[in-house]
Amino acid sequence: MPKTLPIVFLLIALVIVLFALRYSPVPVPLPGAGSNNSYIQTATPYPTPYTGPRPETVIVNGPKDWEEVSTTPYVIFQYVAIWDGDLRDILFETKVDEIDKDWQQSTANSRVIHLLPGKHVYHFHVRATTKDGISDNTPATRTFWGNISEKTGVKITNAFPRSVPQKLIIFNSGPEIDVSDWTIETSFGSSTITTGLATGVGSTTVITGVRLFYPHSSIVYQNISLKTGDSLIVVGQKSPSGFNFYLNRCFGYLDADYNFGSLFPKDCPRPSYTEISYFSSACQQFINSLGVCQIPSATDINRFNNDPACQQFLKDYYRYSTCVDRYQSSPDFFKREWYVFAKDQFMNVNHDRIVLRDGDGLVVDAYQY
Repeated sequence: MPKTLPIVFLLIALVIVLFALRYSPVPVPLPGAGSNNSYIQTATPYPTPYTGPRPETVIVNGPKDWEEVSTTPYVIFQYVAIWDGDLRDILFETKVDEIDKDWQQSTANSRVIHLLPGKHVYHFHVRATTKDGISDNTPATRTFWGNISEKTGVKITNAFPRSVPQKLIIFNSGPEIDVSDWTIETSFGSSTITTGLATGVGSTTVITGVRLFYPHSSIVYQNISLKTGDSLIVVGQKSPSGFNFYLNRCFGYLDADYNFGSLFPKDCPRPSYTEISYFSSACQQFINSLGVCQIPSATDINRFNNDPACQQFLKDYYRYSTCVDRYQSSPDFFKREWYVFAKDQFMNVNHDRIVLRDGDGLVVDAYQY
């Protein structure tokens, strides 16, 4: 073979390679500085990790590490961000491991945490984030205990410290529950004791009450149990009747004996039109003119000497015992309210914090005004 033939093949191969590199749709790096620089310019660069300063998050208020919270059903954490940049758009992300599935974001620098019923350990975390997305990589953390009553559903719904008498309203939205021996704590101290309710310095303990009162029978005391939808009304005065009671529609007739005044709305049942239809016209007009729970006087009754049936009705119908016998089976007979009496003022007029505790001393609810 001639020596020039391999050289010819080599030249042809070199031409083919150069042609392929020149017209290839995919950039191919060529040896040499020029071809390498061309390839680098077409590549996508990786972002540079942020290595600058980050905000620092500091908890300024709230339970301390391993503190046990047993005087309130909720806690409040407050926190701030330390940051050299613009603080106006700082966001805070919080998380309670035992409550939250993920971080909770807010512009507020505080969070209210409602504790779970029972005794639990809680891990609270908070981290600040700037408007540019720069976050605190080491969130501030607090670990604390919560020891709250498992008797849920009972809440303090309102307080009337300036009314005469004072009143505190407690409502049960949960299942029926016995509240005997529960304690109501306030900053206002007293040292009096009244039937069915004990009051010590700064606290009032619910004991017993009368569910259905009969004036001429022995008083039967029982534990106070709140059914679903029942209210417990604590009154800052001595009980006019001498005991705590479960209000019914007939109680207004007892006002003449016990002087309840405006303690509760009067709601005695009225006779139906059918019941009085056979009386004289004058008797019917008189009955219709009577106020709610009004008991006719002897003078009023004597006006109807010519209508003995009317007279007997006026004597019999407008009495507490008759009312109870007639209506105690009615679904609306009971007013769903227990009245318990603290004998005297038990709340501070201007400001107080009221804590409701169960029989074990654990917090059920708290109310502040």
